[in-house]
Amino acid sequence: MNQEHLPQQTSESPAAFVPSPVSRRIWAWMGVVYAVIIMLLITYWIATSHFITGLTGLMLFPFFGALCAQGINNYVRCKRGEHSGKPGPLLASALCMGVAALSLLALGVHQLINYFGGM
Repeated sequence: MNQEHLPQQTSESPAAFVPSPVSRRIWAWMGVVYAVIIMLLITYWIATSHFITGLTGLMLFPFFGALCAQGINNYVRCKRGEHSGKPGPLLASALCMGVAALSLLALGVHQLINYFGGM
């Protein structure tokens, strides 16, 4: 057999697995949530030929939830010294985004109940 066509053997070990940073996983999960919401809305539209209107709260909830999670992640990283800034304002903004996310979720559920209650 011709030695030119054989793969070269190296003594280097393969690259170790490095997981994605937490911030990328937060935004990836937000994208997954939006994909599921949009899939459900399209499925409902195909099944009934009606759009569900007035879902502002449910459509904004994942974004504000991701902002809250990102703020908490930055707060934790700041406490460890891995992120610049002051931890107090980071935690305050994360809590504000969390309150906004929960209120948007409540508003979205209320809008959804009103939509299906008025049919």
